[in-house]
Amino acid sequence: MGNPDPNKVPLARRLGLFDATMIVMGGIIGAGIFVNPAVVARHVHTPLLVLGAWLIGGMIALIGAFVYAELAALRPRVGGQYAYLRDAYHPIVAFLYGWTLLLVVQTGGMAGAAIIFGRYFCELFDLSISEQVVATVALAILTAINCLGVRAGSNVQSALMLIKLLAIALLIGVGCFGAIKTSAAGVELPADSGGFAGLARAMAPVLFAYGGWQTASFISGE
Repeated sequence: MGNPDPNKVPLARRLGLFDATMIVMGGIIGAGIFVNPAVVARHVHTPLLVLGAWLIGGMIALIGAFVYAELAALRPRVGGQYAYLRDAYHPIVAFLYGWTLLLVVQTGGMAGAAIIFGRYFCELFDLSISEQVVATVALAILTAINCLGVRAGSNVQSALMLIKLLAIALLIGVGCFGAIKTSAAGVELPADSGGFAGLARAMAPVLFAYGGWQTASFISGE
């Protein structure tokens, strides 16, 4: 008896719309949105260009999400982008992409986010340990949780997403309250606005912050 075709043995569908929404939101609202606004402002020096960079990045992410939603609906297979590249081009293309995703894209993104988490965690609790140690422990804990099963990982992801939404709401509330209580201070803007070159450089941290809109396709089979 031969081995069954993996495409004919579907995974247990344990995730719903809320889970997929939390996963996508968790991918987008991550470390980047808390750190990269300052990086963007260093490249473009006017409020209009700063908002324009975030608007352009949001439109790119939204268009990409619409495309992937159509692909996931048409081909609800395990693998997401890997499966799309395999079916559209050739298995070798998907193979190379999969290893690039494992060794560079996802790994680098998670490492960067973990380091940022470690930095803020140490500052928040006034710890003297290395931020790399905190980042490593955090990644190990999340890996162990995901090894427990899809539902366990999804529940933790949803809980962390709600905490991040609460943190952003608190940040906005404190900012609005502080703006009412204090007078605006004059800020001298640089004469050079950054122009199109600055806007192009600003798009890298913007797109990193928006990264995660494609994650729903990873769980289309579940």
